[in-house]
Amino acid sequence: MSGSTVKAFELLTYLSRAGEAVTLARISRETGWDKATALRYLGSLAEAGAVEKRENGWVLGLALIELASRVPVSENVAARARAVLERLARETGETINLGSWSNGGAYYLAKADGGRNLRLRTSPGDRLPLHCTAVGKAILATLDSAYLEDFLQQAPYPRLTPTTITEAQAFREEIGQVRNVGYAMDREEYEPGLVCIAVPMEIPALGFLGAVSVSGPSVRMRDPFGSILDLLRAASRDIVAAVTAAQTGEAGED
Repeated sequence: MSGSTVKAFELLTYLSRAGEAVTLARISRETGWDKATALRYLGSLAEAGAVEKRENGWVLGLALIELASRVPVSENVAARARAVLERLARETGETINLGSWSNGGAYYLAKADGGRNLRLRTSPGDRLPLHCTAVGKAILATLDSAYLEDFLQQAPYPRLTPTTITEAQAFREEIGQVRNVGYAMDREEYEPGLVCIAVPMEIPALGFLGAVSVSGPSVRMRDPFGSILDLLRAASRDIVAAVTAAQTGEAGED
């Protein structure tokens, strides 16, 4: 095994044991590597999907974790989240979606209906636009700022409704607001008459980044969203706890 391969493996092992996002400075301090060397290896591993850069540091990539598992991480999270999503749908009476970030895009993983016959044009497995969905904005706000800058270079974005944000500066301000308040909004930007609110959800030990959302007609989904937002945040915490507990239990059985 070459020296570079050994060093790459050592770095992956370090990130695995950290169990959380780790800054470049911390990696350098705790591994003894100089920052330039660490960044070079991180860059190469990121290109292969083995690690990912988040707003608060480096984590193992979803592709690497899925490679080591018989069940893809996204499917595992969706399965563990099912009961919580259905509970949230009952509590709000609205449609609930779980989305994830994978391979440079955001995808819907699971949906729970609130029983009010809301027809959405999306379903699990669909890739979703980042600029006009609450799930997309919530995920994008959690990613590294460098990715946001790259995304802003793609503006103007497609206008799907009269309220869709299409210009770079307006979208930069939108993501700044999401980061400040901790949740994202789709104000009839993806579908006319449909409002959505989403909160980001991270499971660093699994390299999972996603968001949970509540969608409903604009006549029902009105500011302030206090009670819905509280339920949404509680659901996000409960999903993370359920997945983490399951992983801990599985590790104890090995």
